Amino acid sequence: MYNELLGLVAFLTTFILMVLMFRFFGKEGLYAWVAIGTIIANIQVLKTVDIFTISATLGNVMFASIYLATDILNDIYGRKVAKKAVWLGFSSTLVMIIVMQVSLAFHPSSADVAHSALKSIFGVVPRIAFASILAYIIGQHIDVFIFSTIRKIFSSDRTFYIRAYGSTAISSIIDTALFVVIAFVGGPLPNAVIFEIFITTYFLKLLATVLNVPFGYWAKSMYRRSKINESETFIK
Repeated sequence: MYNELLGLVAFLTTFILMVLMFRFFGKEGLYAWVAIGTIIANIQVLKTVDIFTISATLGNVMFASIYLATDILNDIYGRKVAKKAVWLGFSSTLVMIIVMQVSLAFHPSSADVAHSALKSIFGVVPRIAFASILAYIIGQHIDVFIFSTIRKIFSSDRTFYIRAYGSTAISSIIDTALFVVIAFVGGPLPNAVIFEIFITTYFLKLLATVLNVPFGYWAKSMYRRSKINESETFIK
C-alpha cells in the first residue's frame, strides 16, 4: 500500500499548491502552474509504477491539476484566458525539449557526474514529450470547448462540477489514447502493459478529476470573497 498512500499525499500536495498559487498570484499564478506543471508532468511520466497491482505512469495527478487550472480560468476569466494558458503549457514544454537537447549535445567533462543521468531522462523525452504535447494541445482545446459548451446550459456556480466532470471525462479519453499510442506503441513495452497503462492512466485521471473538483470550488470561493491577490497587487 506504500505507492497508494504516497499517491494520496502527492494528490493533496499538488492541488493544495495549485490553489495557493491562485490565492497569491491570481490568474498569473495559474498560468505559471500550467507552464511549470506540463514540464513536471512530462518528466514524471517517464516513471512507471504499480498501483493496485497494475502498471501506471506518474504525471496523472499533475495533468489533472492542469485541467482543473484551465477549467478555473475558463469559468472565472473566460475561454480566451483558458486557451492562453493551454498555449503557455505547450510553449513551456517545447522550450524544455529544445534547451535540453542542446544541453545534451555538449561533450561532458571528465569530472562530470550528471550527463549520463540527464541523458537517461531527457534522451527519451523527445518521443514522450511529442506524444504529450500533441495529446495535451488537442485534449486541452477539446476540454476548453466542451467546458464552454456545457456552461451555456449549466452556468451557475453550483454546477461547476458538471462542467468540470463532463469536459475532462470526454477530453481525457482522447488525450490518453493519443499519448499512449504515440509514446509507447512499437517501443520496448509489451502491448499488454501498454493497454494497462492506457486503462490505468485514464482511470487515474478520471479519479483525480472526481476528487479535485472540491479544490475548484475552494478556488472559486476565494475569488468570490476577494481573497485572490492578482500579481500586480502582490508586488505592491
